Amino acid sequence: MINHVSFGPSNYLGPVISAHYDHVEVLANLHAQPDTQGLTRGSFVVMVRHTHAGTPFQEALQAPHTEDVSRAEFTVLRLRDVKSTLELSEPPLRHCHRLVAATPGCDALSLSVLSFEVLGTLLLDATGANGFRFSGDSGRLGHASRYCAFMPCQLMLAIILNGTVPSGQRINLGVLRESETHVHTQQPQPIYLSMGDVRGKRTAMFGKTRLGKSNVVKLLVQGMLDITVHDHSVGQLIFDVNGEYANDNPQDGGSIASSYRDRSGVYFLTDRGGNADGKLLRFNFFEQTDKALEIMRELLPESTVATDYVRTLLNCRLPELVRDPRMSEDLALRVLRKIMLFWTILHEAGFDHDESRLLQILNQTGFKSLLNPCFPQALRLAAYQAINGQPAPAPPKSFVDMCAEMRVIAKFALSYGNDPCLMRNGVFLFELDEMIMARFLSPNTSDGPFVLRPCMPFHAPMADGFTDEILQALHVGKTVIVDLGGANEKIIRYFAKTLSVAVFHAQEQKFVNNALNDRYVQIYFEEAHMIFPSSASNVIDVYSRFAKEGAKFNIGIVYSTQSPSTVNEDLLAQTENFFIGHLSSDREAARLASVQVAFKGCEQDIMRMRTPGLMRMLAYSNRYLIPVQAGRYNGQTRLVDAS
Repeated sequence: MINHVSFGPSNYLGPVISAHYDHVEVLANLHAQPDTQGLTRGSFVVMVRHTHAGTPFQEALQAPHTEDVSRAEFTVLRLRDVKSTLELSEPPLRHCHRLVAATPGCDALSLSVLSFEVLGTLLLDATGANGFRFSGDSGRLGHASRYCAFMPCQLMLAIILNGTVPSGQRINLGVLRESETHVHTQQPQPIYLSMGDVRGKRTAMFGKTRLGKSNVVKLLVQGMLDITVHDHSVGQLIFDVNGEYANDNPQDGGSIASSYRDRSGVYFLTDRGGNADGKLLRFNFFEQTDKALEIMRELLPESTVATDYVRTLLNCRLPELVRDPRMSEDLALRVLRKIMLFWTILHEAGFDHDESRLLQILNQTGFKSLLNPCFPQALRLAAYQAINGQPAPAPPKSFVDMCAEMRVIAKFALSYGNDPCLMRNGVFLFELDEMIMARFLSPNTSDGPFVLRPCMPFHAPMADGFTDEILQALHVGKTVIVDLGGANEKIIRYFAKTLSVAVFHAQEQKFVNNALNDRYVQIYFEEAHMIFPSSASNVIDVYSRFAKEGAKFNIGIVYSTQSPSTVNEDLLAQTENFFIGHLSSDREAARLASVQVAFKGCEQDIMRMRTPGLMRMLAYSNRYLIPVQAGRYNGQTRLVDAS
């Protein structure tokens, strides 16, 4: 392939007059070379060396003979500035005058000096991807007179852009676009991305809203689905903050859920009604008793949680709805009564229940008293007479009757705490947490269990554990979309944290048991500033562990937001892939350059260009920035044939 690269007069740019390890200056006659008219700020250029060691390379401004150009390595340059020869310092200026004098009819004032940034060197290497290896430096640097620069032909440009990208798992991400003009449409140069660079690694998307971040994320999700179509080795979890991946939207080119219906599943926070295959993201507080109060703490408004009345309830510890076979009947009954007291609070607050389902669970888990709390008859007689002024009814057999009895006994315990009927073997009938729940159930003020009603939209009496369902779907390589559209930041953070912790623990357990088997989980976070903010004091442990240990456990993350400064620095420092759209301030561009040196010198381009879909990509296999006009997601595969 390299023998077909063109190094001739048609794409000759000029001799190098000043060569340094990080920058190079080239003398060029832009008016005399029509092919250079497409040269823009940021354009890629190659610097090559003369093959005859004893002969000066540059005797004049003419292009060297093709056979005199070394093809073993190519220094990759990026155009940074253009200036006049009058601005040259003394040594390069003398070199310039010698070249002009040796070139008949040449005027120094008609020449331009092009300043380039040295990106590194492409080396021929049979062990590298596609026969190339990239070095981040220029290697052994000779005198400037030994070098000259060429505009890359289409084949050379393809090598610069895609030469180090491994074959076999590539997608066509878009085309090279070095400026906001439409020059890129004349000879479109495809940009390939290896999905192996994304899988199990950290990928960042930054840029202002509606400029193409979500579109690129869709291309990544689609690419991962396409490369795993046979082995289903990567499960994907998308936290869809705006409903872009779960719901079709004409302006966004369709959704992942509709394009890959057989390999994806959707969980909705609110009933969309338009997706028959979707499931509502719901808890069952009657069954998840040991986790219910912790979940409510996250779902309730902060102003409600801060009140003493609610805070004391949320600090209670509830048992799991299961009977340990080693429990005595007496202990099992006390555990069940505590759960029944909580169920009464839920019922009083208006939460729906499914009695037959609860009875089935009680039977399956080994509880024998079912919906009867089995209070002593003497206590029942005293309580009903004192609270209701009537004799005790028959022992409860239904859920509603059980709740009515729990309310009566709870009020009696609060009002007549010294009654001997509340004592058994010298021990008070209710422990401290149960008295707190009794007081919550029958408060002295106007407060009541109704303060828990903000949690009702997240409850369903028939709901199963969605966490286990999602983990299983990820294990078999499905893409799970959690539609959090319309939720506030607290709700988004809660679901993101809960599922992220579950994924981390599941992958960690597989690692410990040597059962990863090259199976990955890729997690996508929209509006990442809400989930892992920049303040170190607010960092949630699981996200720090994603950044530092995720690769070990085959967990990759893709996170997108508008500003680099709003994301935790630990995560930024560990990120391998970047896709950068328009940033509007010096501070944001400087922040980006401070955590990834490849962006130094490109800050002005990032701030000036704001075309939708125009991204500066830094991928794991590329090592330098490539400006790409991302293709528009339309549900059609962009997988590149490995051949």
